[in-house]
Amino acid sequence: MDSGLSKEKELAKKLIYLDLDEGIRIEQQTLCKKLFINRNVCGNFVLEFVTESKKNQNSNFKNIQYFSSEAEVLDFIKSRFNENFSVSTY
Repeated sequence: MDSGLSKEKELAKKLIYLDLDEGIRIEQQTLCKKLFINRNVCGNFVLEFVTESKKNQNSNFKNIQYFSSEAEVLDFIKSRFNENFSVSTY
């Protein structure tokens, strides 16, 4: 079984059932990348993508984007992270 595919299916399921007071955090420590996913009142996904510079800990890059579907969110995740990331809900 492909663990990358199963991770993607698990993440897709979490996105479908994500409630307004919940969130998903995706982190890739080796590359200092973090992604926070929430839903707004309209049902759209709000993504905050954060990268930290290893050289300067005070240097962060933050990017907030809005998506209307789970497929768009998954495409964004695939474009920013390789398969070695962790997923947690809050």
